[in-house]
Amino acid sequence: MSYEPWKELERRHAKRMGGTRLWRPDYGDSQPDGETDLDTWDAKSRVSYSLHTTFQTCEKKYREFTGHRRFHLVLFSRQHPKVGDLVVLRAEDYAALVEASRNGAGDGGQSV
Repeated sequence: MSYEPWKELERRHAKRMGGTRLWRPDYGDSQPDGETDLDTWDAKSRVSYSLHTTFQTCEKKYREFTGHRRFHLVLFSRQHPKVGDLVVLRAEDYAALVEASRNGAGDGGQSV
């Protein structure tokens, strides 16, 4: 079993999502890293430092305003406009949203 950082991330996220980590014998295969009935994902352990810094800075800056609610960051790239908006949030919060949607809760498991 490999303990490389990205492999650990794949395992951790599959467990968090209640899903399955997909194994690829050939890395040339076009297949994501994991799946559930409703989601698929690809895990990247290297994301630009500036994204992490921006997320942490904004989260800290707005913590008092956010209170007990989840914080997420919305991104748009002028260099890649066809990608559209992207949302960055903590993986635990995403997993809570997915679980709540499975259970039919409209508030993502949070009371606002």
